[in-house]
Amino acid sequence: MIHALILADIEGVVGIYNSSDIMNSGEIFTQEVELCIQILLENGVDKITVCDAHNEGNMVDLRITKTNCGGEGKVRLVSQTPQVSFDIKYDFAVMTGYHGMEGSFGIWPHTYRYDIKEISVADKISGKNIPIGEVEIDARWLGSQGVPVILVTGDREATYEANCFNPYRQACCVKSYFQSRVVDDIFVRKKLSDNIKLALGLNSEYCLSKDDDEIAVEFYNPDTADSLGTMGYNSKGGKIIFDSCEAFVNELHILANHLNCISEETLKVNKAFLKDVRELVKTLSKEDVAQSEIGPLLNNNLLFLDRASRDKVMVVIKDMLSNL
Repeated sequence: MIHALILADIEGVVGIYNSSDIMNSGEIFTQEVELCIQILLENGVDKITVCDAHNEGNMVDLRITKTNCGGEGKVRLVSQTPQVSFDIKYDFAVMTGYHGMEGSFGIWPHTYRYDIKEISVADKISGKNIPIGEVEIDARWLGSQGVPVILVTGDREATYEANCFNPYRQACCVKSYFQSRVVDDIFVRKKLSDNIKLALGLNSEYCLSKDDDEIAVEFYNPDTADSLGTMGYNSKGGKIIFDSCEAFVNELHILANHLNCISEETLKVNKAFLKDVRELVKTLSKEDVAQSEIGPLLNNNLLFLDRASRDKVMVVIKDMLSNL
């Protein structure tokens, strides 16, 4: 019996190009997952577990588990990656609807959260840190459980990442940030179907990712790593270090709760700080302040204004006041 796992994200789905699309795209998302299910069942797969890996895991319609997708009991739907049970043996995984990492030219680039600037792995040959996104992290997490990823679909940046560390696995690009012509979704979905069939013909043994490297998580606010360090996380050089992608993914939802609390406290501190700044600069020209070296810092996202930046702002303001 062949059991497939589908990890489904939404930003890389056919037909979704901006945040407003994402908010109203449960049906489009479900249709793409249904297409994957249909092709897999038509080509020898007996059972499928679908993980709705986007946000709260509540976008894919439960109808995918019903008879129109191949028979009651053949398809199971779970919400979010912690609900994926590895007590079940999966012969392979398909990752569909994935997107580029933070800082890339993806349609909707990010790496799990708005406050994560970069996640990187150290290259053992060059010693350089190589940025990785959700594609590689999830593939390594699955690899740690013996599950090979035979296919990744999504935007150009996601499919590039899919083949960065493993050029053998199938990758299907369905859209690009740079595309000058919108292709009818019918043709793109035909391409997607063909790629699923091609992926099923691969030797899945060569699609298995290794997960034996440390990864470093860097945040837009450097203070975040220090705060997490006080909670028992391995903080080093302004980053949080995890032994593996498996360790990171298994901790992700707990980490997210900590990050939400840190963000709330950071926002509170920085709002009070800006209130003090406004009092101090009353006698200064707004244009002078905006054009000074602290202008960009004061215009930055409040969540990303760190302790060192606040100190710098105060030093510059005092210098400006002393020169009046």
